[in-house]
Amino acid sequence: MSVQAKATPEELVQQLFSRISEVSTLPTVALQIIEVANNPSSGAADLLDAVEYDAALATRIVRTVNSSYYSLQNKVADLKLAITLLGFKEIRNLAMTANVAQLFKADADCGNYSRQALWTHLVATGTTARLIAERCRKAVPREAYLAGLLHDLGLILIDQYLNKPFLQVLDVLAEDTPLCGVEEEILGFNHMQLGEYVASQWRLPDHLIAAIRYHHAPQSYTGEYRGMVDIVSLANFLCHAKGFSSMGVRNAEVPPAEVFARLGLEEQHVAAIWEQLDDALATIDVMSLGRLRGD
Repeated sequence: MSVQAKATPEELVQQLFSRISEVSTLPTVALQIIEVANNPSSGAADLLDAVEYDAALATRIVRTVNSSYYSLQNKVADLKLAITLLGFKEIRNLAMTANVAQLFKADADCGNYSRQALWTHLVATGTTARLIAERCRKAVPREAYLAGLLHDLGLILIDQYLNKPFLQVLDVLAEDTPLCGVEEEILGFNHMQLGEYVASQWRLPDHLIAAIRYHHAPQSYTGEYRGMVDIVSLANFLCHAKGFSSMGVRNAEVPPAEVFARLGLEEQHVAAIWEQLDDALATIDVMSLGRLRGD
């Protein structure tokens, strides 16, 4: 009698992904925006062509450029002008934020966990990552925002498509139990591995994939995007410490000392970022999840 070999984490991730048809690729508009934003020869007219037929995104772009954050003296109603004022990377971030929101189904609570709180954690981590990047200059701030927004992509999908075992993870989870270890024990893989695979299928840039895969293990990453990985790892921890946790439990581990050293952040720098976060996280527009999904 032969014994069937146990599936590897990679095989389990691929099997799960094959069942999730709606995330097999990014929507066409989001793909076009990413391609235009990454092409140095593109102009505002190219981005306008990609955006103008998505009414919801076009509306969001105009609303964003007219928000108090930009403090423009005159209101902007022209989409092409709004695109020029915001810049390509900001438009891409708006499109990706909306796309990630679409992955969330109806809200569901279980103990301290809720999908709305996970969404808030994602936006908060993106905001914090951008703040850290602005201070340490180890990554482009807008890229850091997107990496922070996407870092827990795997968690969204595990909740939505493996909900029963996900609830088992929640039952075991505590402040002294690292999330990835619990996931590996119950699921056979962790949310970083799933997020990495989905991001690669979406053809996202390598620096985003690296941050998704190693945000809980920056010490294991040795590639060229260490700055981005370190920034997202620290942002994730700080958001947990501030009470913006992904799973309703403050169990994110303090990044290794090497992370702070590589980012050039000494104790006083971290303290300054910590103080800035109170204002940044209190005023972030978490972009009502229902509004982004079109509920």
